Amino acid sequence: MYSTNYYLLSDQERDVIVHEATGIKVNVFGLEVDHFQPTKGEIHIFGEDHGEWLAFETVNYNYNDLDIVKAAVVWYARYLDYPEMQITTEDPRPEYKTKN
Repeated sequence: MYSTNYYLLSDQERDVIVHEATGIKVNVFGLEVDHFQPTKGEIHIFGEDHGEWLAFETVNYNYNDLDIVKAAVVWYARYLDYPEMQITTEDPRPEYKTKN
C-alpha cells in the first residue's frame, strides 16, 4: 500500500508536489500567469482555486498508480485551505475545449 504523504517543493517558478514514498512529482501551474502548454505523455488535471485555474502536470510519468496523482491534487487543494476546489481533467481554457 502506498503512503499518502506528500510534500511541496517551491522555487521561483512554481510549486512541485512530491509523493514521498514513490517520488512521483506533479508540477503546479497558474493558468493566468504561466505559459502552460500540456506536455504529451503526461497526466493533466485542472483545479479552480477561488476563480483562478491551476494546471497539474506529472513529471516523467511512467504509468505508476494514477490514484497517487489524483490524491496529490486533493492534497494540494487542502494545502491551499480550499478542499472544495473544483477539479477536472478538461482544460478550462477556451482554446483547449473539446469540440462536439
